[in-house]
Amino acid sequence: MSHQCLYSTYSADQLAKTLHAGLWSMTIFKDYPIDSDHEAIWTDDFRSILGFHDETEFPNMLVSWTARMHPDDRKRIVETFTSYVLDDSEQNSFDLEYQLCMKNGEYRWFRTVGTMIRQEQELPLQFLGTLFDIHERKIKEQQAEFFLTRFDLISQALTEGPWDMEVVFADPINEQNKFWWSPQFRHVLGFKDEHDFPNIFSSWSNIIHPDDKETTLQAFLEHLNDYSGKTPYSIDYRLRKQNGEYHWFHATGATVRDEQGKPLRVAGTIRDIDYEKRQLEESQERLNRYCEIFHTERTFVSPQMKSMVKNIEKYSKVDAPILITGESGVGKEVVADLIHQLSDRKAYPFLKINCGAIPDALLESELFGYEEGAFSGAKRGGKMGFFELANHGTVLLDEIGDLPFQLQVKILRFVQKRDFYRLGGKNLIRVDCRIIAATNRNLETMVLNKEFRADLFYRLQVLAIHIPALRERPGDIIPLTQHFLQVFNDKYHMHKTLSEDSYRIFTQYLWKGNVRELENLMERLMITTDTNLITAECLPEVMKQTLAVNSAQGYRGILNYKEAKEQFERQYFQQAIAMYGSTRKVAEKIQLDHSTIVKKAAKYDIPLLHWERR
Repeated sequence: MSHQCLYSTYSADQLAKTLHAGLWSMTIFKDYPIDSDHEAIWTDDFRSILGFHDETEFPNMLVSWTARMHPDDRKRIVETFTSYVLDDSEQNSFDLEYQLCMKNGEYRWFRTVGTMIRQEQELPLQFLGTLFDIHERKIKEQQAEFFLTRFDLISQALTEGPWDMEVVFADPINEQNKFWWSPQFRHVLGFKDEHDFPNIFSSWSNIIHPDDKETTLQAFLEHLNDYSGKTPYSIDYRLRKQNGEYHWFHATGATVRDEQGKPLRVAGTIRDIDYEKRQLEESQERLNRYCEIFHTERTFVSPQMKSMVKNIEKYSKVDAPILITGESGVGKEVVADLIHQLSDRKAYPFLKINCGAIPDALLESELFGYEEGAFSGAKRGGKMGFFELANHGTVLLDEIGDLPFQLQVKILRFVQKRDFYRLGGKNLIRVDCRIIAATNRNLETMVLNKEFRADLFYRLQVLAIHIPALRERPGDIIPLTQHFLQVFNDKYHMHKTLSEDSYRIFTQYLWKGNVRELENLMERLMITTDTNLITAECLPEVMKQTLAVNSAQGYRGILNYKEAKEQFERQYFQQAIAMYGSTRKVAEKIQLDHSTIVKKAAKYDIPLLHWERR
């Protein structure tokens, strides 16, 4: 071997040691096939990288290398190597990553880079290769790819839209600040890509509702400009979606700051809360209306309702399940609203689902959610159910008596354990939400008829509220009538009153639709009556017939003398006090002592003006 070759071999060997690489070579003869027995020269460094010491352990044959390739890689590597050495174009390169089995049986990642020394025609060709151990780098790359894949999957499943901004020169309004709106951010707003929604500040600021823009931007700037980091960024505001509709969103954010507290980068999310907001506004509207009833001194005079209001306040302070019973129209949903609003959970969702309004096949997925692929037509990424969405809040299971029998077992487990599996899911999900159930059916009878599980019934009825029908508490009819009269006078800017005959018919009417029927009738009468006095002639025919029917029944002797007398006195004094207002005026008009009026009012639970109760 010439001095030049010796020098080249020495230099290559030293370079390989420096790079922690192993060299190898092959001589390839034209028209001579390459097979497993082909000679290959492996340097000691090559063998050492794989854990071998000498040629006896790792012979100078091609098969020593190919036999140790991972089964998933072998065919690809051999075919690529063969194709490369037979290619005379010199346009391709040989640079591959693959796994080799070490002497100890462990597979590690390696990279081989090779080149062909092509000599004159008919002379042997020389292949020179270098083996690098890239296992640590490859593992880190795989870990990074795993985390990126996980991030991508989680991002697709997110109902929130992340965003990020790099703050240049600690200036929140600097035009050079770099924004990143995630695909999920654009998706919740109805935009497709960066072309539709560019990565600039104005893409967001220009779609803020005009009424919210000033407070929203001010909250953002106050958060960034507070170098102490104590000002949170959490706000609700409206954004215009791609279809032009405004939706409510809840936005949160956090900021990375330097040692002086100057902002360097801020990131956050937005979440569409439009449905929750509308539900809350509707609940609040009903709540305000009925809170007026609950907190008006003259509204409820019956002992049953006074007791119920006290129980509502008491039960709202604990988390035990509640079963609300009563006929349709008595206000079960309103009571549930009030319990939630008076509880410590009022800042969290209050979700209501009517168990009788959703097909049996869909009810389970609505309550518990489902994973992607759980059934035909399942949404990509799955879907959270009502229990998961109401975490830390309250769920009202309305019309619980209509709950399918086969689903009652799963509901029982959730009520007891507060955990569940989504449809098609394998991960146990725990949530913290209060359960309120409501029904107009007799669950005890259903239990006896094996239409409702006894264990679920007793578990739901830890606390119970029964709302009596309006006909069972006639003392509340006139106060409620006067309440709705005032409400609709204010609403429609009117000054209407009811006649004495109208009040008498109201107290004798059965009110099968309960408070809802009374409220709806009062609104209808306010609109359809042309005069300020709503007389008996203005009432529906079915109500006007009530007097005649009841009188006929009384004449036939259904009531004994004492009952008839008490019924007459109750109605007589209710109507008189309602018409004349004060007991002194009533006493003057009907020519009885004032003390008699006060005693009769107390006997029949007839409400008096607050200054007359003292």
